[in-house]
Amino acid sequence: MTRKQFDMILKKVEPLIAKENTALRVSISADQRLMVTLRYLATGTSMTQLHYDWCISVASLSAIIPETCHAIYTYLCADYLRTPTTEQEWIEISRQLEDNWNFPNALGALDGKHIVMTKPWHAGSEYHNYKTQESIILMAMCDANYSFTYVDVGAQGRASDGGVFGRSTLQLGIEGNTLNFPADRCPPNSNQALPHVILADEAFQLQTNLMRPYPKRTLNHERRIFNYRLSRLRRLIENSFGILSNTWRILLRRIDLEPEKTKTLVLACCILHNILRKSRTLPRGAPPQTQNDETQDYGEQLPGLAPIALRPTAAASRVRDEYCHYFNTIGAVSWQERMVPQL
Repeated sequence: MTRKQFDMILKKVEPLIAKENTALRVSISADQRLMVTLRYLATGTSMTQLHYDWCISVASLSAIIPETCHAIYTYLCADYLRTPTTEQEWIEISRQLEDNWNFPNALGALDGKHIVMTKPWHAGSEYHNYKTQESIILMAMCDANYSFTYVDVGAQGRASDGGVFGRSTLQLGIEGNTLNFPADRCPPNSNQALPHVILADEAFQLQTNLMRPYPKRTLNHERRIFNYRLSRLRRLIENSFGILSNTWRILLRRIDLEPEKTKTLVLACCILHNILRKSRTLPRGAPPQTQNDETQDYGEQLPGLAPIALRPTAAASRVRDEYCHYFNTIGAVSWQERMVPQL
């Protein structure tokens, strides 16, 4: 983080830090509070180690860090963690994704990430996830620049990604048509108008505005091509989570805070992530960063919890089939046959 970015954050959060400075020493200035909080988030070090490094008591640090994260979220959320609400903003996101990832009418990549934390008192199995850890879920959507365009934090770890999305404000916005998604548009060289879609993995339900891969048991060559084209863009969100965690390394270890404070900390990390990504805007036509394809197994479930298996509507299945047909005909790219060879 540059000094200019640090000063910008400090200028925004200093009023709230000063307002909440009732129970702590006045000698701990706002810039010290911000520096120690950024150090904690970026290194993932313990508060005991910060006590020795900064000569601030652990008790004071346990109050300073959550309060500063709350200030970062309160004052910077509107500028750096705002979901697009105008048609033009969505069109710009779609244009960048199409230019760099060859998927027309895409509005972003969506997925969930478990944030591991200490088990809360008297929580039972509410936060116990399928990895046998205690966690809350970070549900996020990103654009072509690996910036988060939507974030939902705080769902209990025992929930599925599809269940969290079904209760999220993003799903409510899609159902209520309050997000102003662009009208259906014809992909390049096609006269068939297709809806704008969000791309996700097998954990989500297929919808007219949310595409997921074809199930493995129904695959043929054409459907494998579609799954490749979808997963090629969808891994943007996996990369975004990787960048987020490796920049703010507190997310790589178990967070020793209660769920509400952990939620505020994660939101602050997402805002800081977007601030850093803003200085790395992806130019038009820039070659995308690539990595090896990742496979995930969603078959493992908690004992006694049935998976959510909702049958998609005929309209949603038709939209996916139309995208599949497009990617295997006039929308084909030169390398897809090499990436998905004939069986």
